[in-house]
Amino acid sequence: MFCTVRHILRGLVFASAFASGLALQPALSQTRSATLEFENITFTSADTIRDFVGRHLGDPDLWPYVLELNEIATPTDLRPNDTLKMPVKQVRAADEALQEALNTIQTATAEGAQVFAPVQIGNAVASRETALERRENYKWGEVIDLSDIATLLAQEALEIAIAQRDRSAEAVVSDVQGDVQGRAPAEPRWSGRSLNDILIEFERVRTLSASTTQITFRDLSRLRLNANSNATIQRMRSDPLTGDEVTKVSLVDGDFYAVLNQLSDKTAFEIDVPGIETTTDSSDFWVKNDRSGAKFVNYDEASLEVKQGDTAVVIGENEGVVLNRNGAQTADVLDSPVLRKPDDNEILYSSAVDLGWGGFDGAAGYWIEVARDAGFNEMQVSEWGIAETAFTTPDLPPARYFWRVAALDRLGLPGQWSKPAGFTVRRDNTPPFLTLLAPGDGALFEEPRVIVFGASEPEATVLLNGAPMTLNKDGSFETEVTLNVGENLLRLDATDLAGNQSNLGQTVIYRPAVAVEIAFDPAMPRAGDALATRSGELVVRAATTAQPDAPVVVIDASGAVVVQAVTGPQGALSFSVPATSEIQGYQIEIFAPNGKSEGRADFFALRDEMPPEVKLDLPLPKATDDPDLEITGTAGDAVNLTLDGQPIAVTEGAFAIATELQPGINDFDLLATDAVGNVTAVRLQTVYDIDPPVITRAEVTRPEGNAGPITIEVAATDPSGLRKSATYLLEIGGAERDGFLRCDSGAGICRASLPPETGRIQLIEVAVEDYAGNTAFK
Repeated sequence: MFCTVRHILRGLVFASAFASGLALQPALSQTRSATLEFENITFTSADTIRDFVGRHLGDPDLWPYVLELNEIATPTDLRPNDTLKMPVKQVRAADEALQEALNTIQTATAEGAQVFAPVQIGNAVASRETALERRENYKWGEVIDLSDIATLLAQEALEIAIAQRDRSAEAVVSDVQGDVQGRAPAEPRWSGRSLNDILIEFERVRTLSASTTQITFRDLSRLRLNANSNATIQRMRSDPLTGDEVTKVSLVDGDFYAVLNQLSDKTAFEIDVPGIETTTDSSDFWVKNDRSGAKFVNYDEASLEVKQGDTAVVIGENEGVVLNRNGAQTADVLDSPVLRKPDDNEILYSSAVDLGWGGFDGAAGYWIEVARDAGFNEMQVSEWGIAETAFTTPDLPPARYFWRVAALDRLGLPGQWSKPAGFTVRRDNTPPFLTLLAPGDGALFEEPRVIVFGASEPEATVLLNGAPMTLNKDGSFETEVTLNVGENLLRLDATDLAGNQSNLGQTVIYRPAVAVEIAFDPAMPRAGDALATRSGELVVRAATTAQPDAPVVVIDASGAVVVQAVTGPQGALSFSVPATSEIQGYQIEIFAPNGKSEGRADFFALRDEMPPEVKLDLPLPKATDDPDLEITGTAGDAVNLTLDGQPIAVTEGAFAIATELQPGINDFDLLATDAVGNVTAVRLQTVYDIDPPVITRAEVTRPEGNAGPITIEVAATDPSGLRKSATYLLEIGGAERDGFLRCDSGAGICRASLPPETGRIQLIEVAVEDYAGNTAFK
């Protein structure tokens, strides 16, 4: 794939060259290829992965790629003596190609490629920047191809620049920030100007608010127009008599900063400010023109002479002048400020950069510039009149930047530029390397202190359970941690300079050697000495002094293991064992994680399916005329006894109930429940009756005639029922006879038959008694 990309990219370059009539040099490095073989290198215990990668590849930040290349998920999976596949040749070839492209681009730029070959040099820079992006993604073959293309394009730009130096002078827009407009002599109105646009003689250029532009002339002189400036390029030509090249710029309004880089002594640069004549040998100066007058500052050893009317001023190095209707006012400009932050060459991971510098008591403000290059040709920020000694840039894309500051005096003259400083904005989304080498995850300790050893990136901030770690130069750290009894979390948090985080957590266990106590839940049902249940499985609950997650083994009487479990929080224990109608013996044993026995306890299990046996000492009377009823008896192994839902006390299996009867039928439900939930229900009934039976009929007859037997029949009703016999008194022929009637309680009839006896018969009295002892007479 890499070779295919390489050929396609080369084809595009040669096609472009053919279309433009240009010839490219042969490829610089036909032998370099992304198919170079990897080297196998042994990883040793003395290395961290970061150090190892830095030593062999020259870039320690490539460690995630090395892990990915070797299909290793995390650094903790890497072991000493592992053999790693390393892209040593690939990285070296890619970096050499990048450097070669950079050298060629810089050479072409120095020869004026930005003016005479802006497209080619721009494409060369873009190709190299793309190569740098590919390097971030470890595409070594594409890095080499793109770098070679950048080199070829830069060579082409160099040749064009050298050939064009003998032709008519021109200028190019070499930098654009914001809204920049131009107006050529033939144009009726202003139009936008872009990077690398060619400017012609008498073309006007202006910048709008918060905008700057740089114009580069064929002699590589540079003119930067700051915001709200308007200038006209009046002349760019060669004198046919002297051979001198003359460049003349008229500043209509605003300000510009000029750095002249004359190719020969025959080059002249003229400044035209309305009403002011200028003569300059200086190659480094600043000019401003507005309603308040004209201002000049010279930063070069060579002088800058300005003349307004009869007033002429020669401006020496680091001097300035203000020219207006009141005359000329000169001053030494302020010294260069000292840049405070960020540190020179510091790598930053925020796109908005905080800049700070030392101030001057006499400063009325500050002028700050941020550029992509040390020559400040590619301006990113140019802010005039900052009141404070600090400034936050707008968001900057990842790149290398340079910045400088000049102090403004009360005349509005910018002082000497500070010494430029550099910083790099980097986009870093890769979490930092982080590993915990000791102790191991889940390690068990009988002592309360443990040594924690790990490693991260040297510049990362590492916290262990919130406490900062001191890292050695190689990123390693070591500390002692006090453990609490039980499980202890060792949490590592690493934050790199970009704010990316890596997190790692391990647990270790501190279990001091102790004798574990086991106590069964007192609420568990019991049948004598056995723990009881109604089902075939007994759920055992116990509290122990063991630590959580301690191994538990339960064996039966034969020694067979029936349960394996672990203790829960606060030593809680719960498990199930088989239960039968025969008492079964079991033993619980709790172990430390190292296998040492810490405690034992025996118990018995019983499956109880028999409900409690309820017996009354005396059966309840069928009927009674006593309102107070006492019920006594035994309830077997019942632990709960109720009469019509009301609890009844059971003492050693016996109970006694006193209750008051209501007139009529009284029904009672006696429920007995044992410890495992077996239930016995007994229905009791008695009648409370204080009224005698009601006799509704009483008669004596001879149903077969006067000579037949005599029949006595009495009809009566009573809630408690009639006793089996009733008494009667009968007169026959003047003689009294008495006896008993036989009663049918269900039919409510009492009857007796007497032998035949003549004479008049008369029923004198009958007495019917109910079961409650109440008697009715008639």
